[in-house]
Amino acid sequence: MIPPVVRFLLYLPFIALLVSCGEDDLAALPSGPPVGTGVYGQVCAACHGVNGEGKEELFSPSITGLPVWYVEEQLGKFRSGKRGSHPEDIPGQQMRAISLSLSDAQIKEAAATVAEMPIILTEPPLAGVDLETARFRFANECMECHRYNGKGEVVFHSAQLISLNRSYLIRQLKNYRDGKRGASEGDLYGVKMVEMTSRLTDEEIEMFVNYIGALAHGDDPRSARER
Repeated sequence: MIPPVVRFLLYLPFIALLVSCGEDDLAALPSGPPVGTGVYGQVCAACHGVNGEGKEELFSPSITGLPVWYVEEQLGKFRSGKRGSHPEDIPGQQMRAISLSLSDAQIKEAAATVAEMPIILTEPPLAGVDLETARFRFANECMECHRYNGKGEVVFHSAQLISLNRSYLIRQLKNYRDGKRGASEGDLYGVKMVEMTSRLTDEEIEMFVNYIGALAHGDDPRSARER
């Protein structure tokens, strides 16, 4: 049973969207309640989609195939206020409110459901995008933690990247850079990302996201690693 306050929070994005939409936009909006009887279907699918594909209009990422440990860790950060507490991070604040409504058992169930979803890969870069510089930068700045295949590593608490959609990756890298994520006291691994992104320009962020898209579709950065 979903508490009324959580049900309200789940549909806040839809309410805001309806206010800003015209008639043509309304026809394209998702309709109907979340499907499924488990925690994911009742709580998560409203924003992240039935198949975990995410919804651009709600600023919610694709979460398909994220490992159990990572989902549990991020929800724990939302619950503790290490994530989603910045006043300018509206999607993060919504996730924080929802995470606080879930029990430990419900979080474990949701994480297990997400981990079993077939991965939807990050969108590839546009044809003709030069990846050489991005490959070198990723190999020497990102690969150690996020690994050569972009699947992350529990030892480093690093995220799987190749199943996250472009718009989310761009937004989160900017959030790290601008101190909207990872800068909370006690977020040791978030602080590392803040340091790594602190000097990135918007163009460099887009370059890295282009490369993550290439990585998701078979590019291998290992040859570009400095020895």
